[in-house]
Amino acid sequence: MKKPALIPIFVAGLLLSASSCFAQFFKIDTIFYSPSLKEYRKASIYLPHNYYQEHDCYYPAAYFLHGWGGNQNALDDKQMLMSILLNSGQIDPMIIVCADNSCQPFGTGVYVNSVITGNFEDFTIDDLIPFVDENFRTIPEKNARALFGHSLGAYGAFRLGILYKDMFRVISAHAAPANYDLWMPAVRTMLMFENEGPPYYYDFYDNTGLNENQTAGFSNFFTKVMFLASSGFSPDPNSSQTYINPPIVQYPFNQYCQLIDSVYDKWHNFNIPLLISTLSPSDSLSIIYGCGLYDETLAYFPNFALQDTLTKYGISYKFVSHKANHQMPDSYFTESLMFIDSLLTDYSIYTHTQHTGTSGQFVETYPNPFGNKLNVNLNLREQTSICLSLHDITGKQEIELFEGMTDGFTQKMSFDTRHLEPGIYLLKLQTPNHSETLKLIHGL
Repeated sequence: MKKPALIPIFVAGLLLSASSCFAQFFKIDTIFYSPSLKEYRKASIYLPHNYYQEHDCYYPAAYFLHGWGGNQNALDDKQMLMSILLNSGQIDPMIIVCADNSCQPFGTGVYVNSVITGNFEDFTIDDLIPFVDENFRTIPEKNARALFGHSLGAYGAFRLGILYKDMFRVISAHAAPANYDLWMPAVRTMLMFENEGPPYYYDFYDNTGLNENQTAGFSNFFTKVMFLASSGFSPDPNSSQTYINPPIVQYPFNQYCQLIDSVYDKWHNFNIPLLISTLSPSDSLSIIYGCGLYDETLAYFPNFALQDTLTKYGISYKFVSHKANHQMPDSYFTESLMFIDSLLTDYSIYTHTQHTGTSGQFVETYPNPFGNKLNVNLNLREQTSICLSLHDITGKQEIELFEGMTDGFTQKMSFDTRHLEPGIYLLKLQTPNHSETLKLIHGL
């Protein structure tokens, strides 16, 4: 349905961003449709200060995978630190992305495809990265792409970075569940501490167990984290285990807290050391990872021991040990971003030629994604009639922005877009001899 045309405001001068005084990252909140999950998902895009000033520049991209209980806002508390690193020249401009991987029933997907939680592996690889590459000026190649994450997200960074080694140059992982073979004996001890028995009854929703203290933000952490991991590694909507709640997974321990070999065999294929064994130095995949000595999830020793596996297969890596707990300290985050920056393609040496049309017309928008206002630059070399319209991605909504004669040269317009719903839009320019379409994103 066609809506009333928006009134354009003609701007005489070039708009200058406050970022010209201080190099920083700007956060763009956006939403896009995920075919893998069959629903819309939110993502936060952190753009460097010069993104809207140097329109011919394309940037490397680092994808952050959040931990259990997180969402697309997981990097909000690091945005100032990211800007300080950029402003001080410790890192070069890049695009940083964090998407929402939260889901039911256990709070987060495990960065694998699962009948319980959904296809979160495909979401990152087949949906998120193509969406970012198509709608932002990224350098769409292996040497300009990194994965980094914390806790469960660190596991995802390890797993997806290795499985899709042709897509990523760098992996950064902090406090990952790095080796289940070394971790599960400690988990067994904690399960017996958290639950009354034997026989034991494992209830994800029970917050009144023997362990009143929270671990990594969760009461009865180890009981619950086994449900979380099982949702990805051993899901079973028709589980016959009567001693668990909810009975939608194959829990790796029986009611006497003994490891079940037939279930744990399924977990084996998801274990990080096995994934590392598929790598070789020729894969050009570099890894930085770390963990705190006082990590309350008992992740330190498996991470420390992972060095032997990486060394065995000749993989380039750096292990960072620090005297903190499970949370990622600023010192590791800083070292991680600097490590990533040192290996990714420099934005200043990558060139990309844009086609401007055969009749001399060119339409440019900023910002993209846009918020409450959309600015449009028209570069016309002759006086001509134009029609400028905005369409949603379904084609059902059409907004006529401007229709009439122009006097040629550069024309600047600004439109109020506060009434638009977030999503993807198509900006169409039509003249008697030329048509041009740009894909735009309206953020939240």
